[in-house]
Amino acid sequence: MKRMRIFAAVLAFCLLLPVAGLAKLPPEARQTLYKAQILMDDKKYMDAAAVIRQYMKSTQETINGQVYVMLGGALHEAGEKKQALEVFRKGHQCSPDNECLCLNMGITLYELERYAEAGKYLEKAYSLQKAGKDQLLFQAGSAYYLGEKYGEAARVLLRLMHQSKKPEKQWIRLTIHALIESGQTAKAESILIRYLNTNPQEGDYWKLLGKLHLDREEYSEAAAALEIAHRLTKPSQQDMERLASLYRYRNAPLMAAQTLQRAYGNSPDRNQALKVAALLASAGRMQQAVNYLSRHSSGGSVELEKGKMLYQSRDFKKAETVLRKLVAKQNQPEARFYLALCAWERKDWKTAKTELTRVAGQQQFKSRARAYLAVLDDLDEVRREAME
Repeated sequence: MKRMRIFAAVLAFCLLLPVAGLAKLPPEARQTLYKAQILMDDKKYMDAAAVIRQYMKSTQETINGQVYVMLGGALHEAGEKKQALEVFRKGHQCSPDNECLCLNMGITLYELERYAEAGKYLEKAYSLQKAGKDQLLFQAGSAYYLGEKYGEAARVLLRLMHQSKKPEKQWIRLTIHALIESGQTAKAESILIRYLNTNPQEGDYWKLLGKLHLDREEYSEAAAALEIAHRLTKPSQQDMERLASLYRYRNAPLMAAQTLQRAYGNSPDRNQALKVAALLASAGRMQQAVNYLSRHSSGGSVELEKGKMLYQSRDFKKAETVLRKLVAKQNQPEARFYLALCAWERKDWKTAKTELTRVAGQQQFKSRARAYLAVLDDLDEVRREAME
C-alpha cells in the first residue's frame, strides 16, 4: 500500500536558557555562554562555538548540560549538523534528563533523515516535559513512521489519540496508516469508519476503506466504498476499470458495463467498446450490446462480435446480414461458421451445409463443423430412405 505523505510541523529548536536559568550555572560557564550568545546574535556561530570549546577544555567546573546545548546549537546554526549531533549526543550521555538536549537530538536526527532514531529521542523529550506538548508526540510518531517503524508509530499515535479530547485530522490519518502498515487492520478500520462518519467527504479515505475490504476479499463492501470514493473525487480510468473488475467478480456484469461506460465516456476505442458490449451481452442485454457497438466502433472484429451477439439473441436474419457483409469483405472463417449456425437455426440445411463445408478444413473449426456435417449427412440419408 502506498504510504501516507507526511507534512509534519517544524519543531522549535531548544537553544537558550532564560536569565533565571543562566543564573543557576557556575560562574565561568555563565560568562562563557553569555559571550557565546552575543556572538550568535551577530550570526558568528563558529566563533561562538570556539569560545565554548575553549571553556570546556580549560575549566575545572562540572560541565552543565546547557553548555552542550549552546555548543551544539551554534554548530547547527552554522550548518554543521553532524558535528552538532555528536555534541548533543555527548551532552545527553552526561545529562540524560536534559529536555533540550533530548529534543535537539531528535530534531537534528530528523533533519538528517535518521527518522527511526529521531522518533526515539522526540518521544523521550515529550516524556521529560512538565506539560507534554501533543505536537511533539505527533512528531515522534511521524518520525517512527518515516523510519518504517510502523509498530512504534502506531503505539505512539494511539497514545496521542487516547489522551486527546479532540484529535487533529492529521493525527487520525497518520494513525490509520501506521496501523495498516503494522498489520493492525482491525484497529485501523475501526478508527477509519469513525473518521468517515464525521468526515464523509474524504474520498481518499473511502478508497482506503475499499482497499481494506479488498484485502479481506469482501468484494461487495469494497465496491460500495469505492463507489462513494469515486463520487467524491474524480477517479482515473484505471480506478473505474478496477471497480468494474470487482463487479464482474461479484457476477454483476451489468454494473460492470455501466462502470466501464463511465470510465470510457463517449469516445471508447475499439477494444473498450468490445469490453462493454461483451459485459452487456453476458447480462442478457444483447440488443443494447449491439447498439453500443454500432454507435461506438466499427471494423472486422467489431462486426463479427455484433453478428455473434445477434445470433445469441436469436435474431438470425439481422445476424446473417452483418455476417454476410463481413464474409464478402474479408472471407473470415468464424463469420462463415456463424452464418452456418444461423442457417441451421432457420432449418436452411442447404446454406448451412455449404458454409460448414467451407470451414471444415480450417483447424479452428474442423471438429465442430464436421459434427454438424455428420448430422446433415444423417438427415440426407433419412430423406433418401424415405423416398425409396
